[in-house]
Amino acid sequence: MNDLPLARFTVDRLAELRSNPQWFEQAWAADNTRVLVLHERSIPVTDELSIVWVKPWSLKMSQSEAQEVALFLGADEDHTYIAIMEDEVGLTDVNWASLRDVGAALSAKDVGLATAAIALSAWHEGHQFCPKCGAKTEVAMAGWSRKCNVHDSEHYPRTEPAMIVAVEDLAGRILLGRRREWPEGWLSTLAGFVEAGESCEAAVIREVYEESGIHVDLQSLKYMGSQPWPFPASLMLAYRAVATSTEVEMHDEEMTEVQWFSRDEFVAACTAQTLKLPSPVSIAFRLIQSWYGEDIPMQWCRS
Repeated sequence: MNDLPLARFTVDRLAELRSNPQWFEQAWAADNTRVLVLHERSIPVTDELSIVWVKPWSLKMSQSEAQEVALFLGADEDHTYIAIMEDEVGLTDVNWASLRDVGAALSAKDVGLATAAIALSAWHEGHQFCPKCGAKTEVAMAGWSRKCNVHDSEHYPRTEPAMIVAVEDLAGRILLGRRREWPEGWLSTLAGFVEAGESCEAAVIREVYEESGIHVDLQSLKYMGSQPWPFPASLMLAYRAVATSTEVEMHDEEMTEVQWFSRDEFVAACTAQTLKLPSPVSIAFRLIQSWYGEDIPMQWCRS
């Protein structure tokens, strides 16, 4: 699966510049710097669904205030890109949107930068204090770490690997399930986090059985691709797999419905709107489309 919506990127992150103590002063003073303002993990977009980038001088905050909440995202031949984790900066006349809703429509440049910004912002929000001593931490490494000055320790963002799999049987049917908190008709491919000391392939076997009672042939696993999912910190690793059993028996209380769909049953349910598919921004949508074998009408997806 190529060109996954949130996996696209074009801008070099230039990680080697993060340790430069003058990075912020230089970027903030440069005319070619563009700033992405974040608001409660949402991004500002135009009516045409492109990100609203602003120049530093247009924001109602001082340089010292900005430096405390700034994230260095990278640079290309035209611009240096920064995100600001602060919505009280006077940005008006914009639409605030979630990456879940607009990620598939953004350009590769915009979505790559926004995905990194949202992931970093979510991490900073939940890691204000040192896990070793409880002291308040501060932003370091151009926003890519936090530092505790009590015992000089530095802490870095963590990514949580999760597997997601399109399971089909020998008759070509696909296995879809609904989590307990989802509305009626919302079904998707099965997914779950990789546990400590576990390979992703082992997680596929375990999670499929826990959620459906279905056994999967390990040798049938086919890796399809990966996509960051910064809600708040997942990396989705996608597979297709073939089942060696077909009788559904749910062992996971998180699931309220799991069932097989032939292509005819799938089309009929989607057409009748009794089956509503994941958003096109999700890797689950692309897995289902890979199984279906042709483009899926957008009206079949959740609104």
